[in-house]
Amino acid sequence: MMSEVDAGNQDELIVFNGINGADGSYGFKPIRGSDLAKVILGETGPTNLNQLKFKVNNAQDHFGVRADVDPALLDEAGWGIIFPANIDSEPLEDALKELLDWRKAEAGDLFKVFKKEKGYFPNDEAADFLERNGGRLGPANPTSVPYYLLIVGSPEQIPFEFQYGLDVDYATGRIAFSSLNEYASYARSVVTAEKGEVKLARQATIFAPQNEGDRATMLSRSDLIDPVLDYLKKERTQDKIGGWTVDSYLDAKATRSQLEQLLGGDQTPAMLFTATHGMEWPLGDPRQERHQGALLTADWPGPRNHRGEIPERMFMAGDHISSTANLHGMIAFFFACYGAGTPLLDDYHLQSWKPRQMPIASRPFLAQLPMKMLGHPKGGALAVVGHVERAWGYSFSWPNGVGSQTTEFESALFASLSGQPLGLALEAFGMRYASLSTEMSERLKKVHVAGLKIDPYELAGDWTAVNDARGYVILGDPAVRPPVAAPGEAVAERQALEPVTVSGAVPTPPPMPAVEEGETTAVSATSLAEVGSSSAGSDSSQPALEFG
Repeated sequence: MMSEVDAGNQDELIVFNGINGADGSYGFKPIRGSDLAKVILGETGPTNLNQLKFKVNNAQDHFGVRADVDPALLDEAGWGIIFPANIDSEPLEDALKELLDWRKAEAGDLFKVFKKEKGYFPNDEAADFLERNGGRLGPANPTSVPYYLLIVGSPEQIPFEFQYGLDVDYATGRIAFSSLNEYASYARSVVTAEKGEVKLARQATIFAPQNEGDRATMLSRSDLIDPVLDYLKKERTQDKIGGWTVDSYLDAKATRSQLEQLLGGDQTPAMLFTATHGMEWPLGDPRQERHQGALLTADWPGPRNHRGEIPERMFMAGDHISSTANLHGMIAFFFACYGAGTPLLDDYHLQSWKPRQMPIASRPFLAQLPMKMLGHPKGGALAVVGHVERAWGYSFSWPNGVGSQTTEFESALFASLSGQPLGLALEAFGMRYASLSTEMSERLKKVHVAGLKIDPYELAGDWTAVNDARGYVILGDPAVRPPVAAPGEAVAERQALEPVTVSGAVPTPPPMPAVEEGETTAVSATSLAEVGSSSAGSDSSQPALEFG
């Protein structure tokens, strides 16, 4: 998201643009900040505002658990797995048996399986699920609902919104594979890594192209990648995380061939952090589910030098992961639009216009690149952190002269590289979402109750930042840690695992009832583009802060 005129001007443009793989263009035409502000002023704030306020007001060292619980220990914080209530989960439990047995041994009595009447029911909100199982919103009480929760199911079966709601207080991850073999392979990858069969070198790698003439990747280079690299290489940071080597492939070096080496090739690190555009495909395009969220590399010469469809050689998608790749033990963080998944409906909706409602995808789905990484038969990644929907520069760069703000990224990387479970390491992102939501809701209250005047573009930015902040999710088990050798300990390199064969098919639930027109206020990419065209009258802008 970016502006074309000075802040404070009500005609400042908000640009909703993504990289369209079908024609190589940026996606949406801009709309005016004043128009978007009219929409936001019609909102009352997040429906879970009390939960978010509680998190902000009670933030202490115990994070999302009660104060007498160590969140880094599974025998205190607990571990649970959530299945859709309307499926027979037995085939999935059998495929995941290695992981379930391992977590039960670690968590003891605080190991929980939520299925059938205790599982996820259609239309459940996080509060419904928690209350049905003896829990509540607020700090986790692991004796009822564990702090670490692994959702099993696609976003069609268990929506992204449910995961967002749990994520406020619980360390939540998700897996959803198309075959039982992939479930079993993922389980084996996690268990063998945690049993010490692999002890990787303490190697972290940063991958970030800067595409020519593209202000989005220029900004991520200056305001995200450079500060994070500086932070990780500081002597003080290195002393605390135990001496990690930090390499980087930036600008023209961030090519597709280089990324292939980092994703299962000879240079695969224990921790990979990427900042790229994510590929976007229009509704109805047969490539959307296969390639949405794929990582656009330096092979794309930028918007001025390339016209038309973007060829596959310029991006990395799930079906580009080699059958001989070995990603065993890796944890990755993808800063990219749709890097974790795509919702059915546009999260950045313009509800007050109430145009004809159309989805941006035929169904919500997870990005295939991370899922192929996790379920690889030769040894998979343990987890991938990514973004659902578009990822915005508000994640790391604040307008009005504030500039680079990378605390959440640095905090998450520091905690993970220090050996904390990944779900605990990402608490900083949950706190950001809670803080921004609470602040925006209070400002809206002042507008409605006290008649406070507010700069339209500033309000539009706040609203976009809130929606952006909630979109970071974990794909994989939230309790995993980097399986690295201790400082001075011998490295045990990755060995290819034997493929796992499981008979049967992944169970599917009965069809969900169709959403009737008027039941939701989200709008499609088409509708949003139409609004932009009428309010801005030009499509010449390109994004500096949006990475779709």
